[in-house]
Amino acid sequence: MCFFSHDSSGDYEFNNENAVDIQGLIALTDDSQSNAVYINWACTSPENNVWRNGSKLYEEVGGHLFGIAINVSEQREHGGCVHAIAIVIRIMHPYHFVIEEENARKIKEVYKYEWSDEEL
Repeated sequence: MCFFSHDSSGDYEFNNENAVDIQGLIALTDDSQSNAVYINWACTSPENNVWRNGSKLYEEVGGHLFGIAINVSEQREHGGCVHAIAIVIRIMHPYHFVIEEENARKIKEVYKYEWSDEEL
């Protein structure tokens, strides 16, 4: 089972019940004008940096971080809709993406969570 916890500013951490390390972090903002949650930023742990280390320590961290954003979107009655600006590092080209409700449901089928009451 996977767990995530948060602080009052909208920052969330993700870890697995079998690990004590934080595997990823994500910062979210409620975007009521778009009826969605906005992903301010997301990152995996330094141990998961393929470019630096040559391999990943943890699998599927990005999917779990999207799952956290979707859960928060549902809690805020946005139906799981999330959006963000992503940048392709190699060409430094920003693009806006949206995960709408139908695809959010598909992601939730794969990535399941339990909330932790612990604060960061």
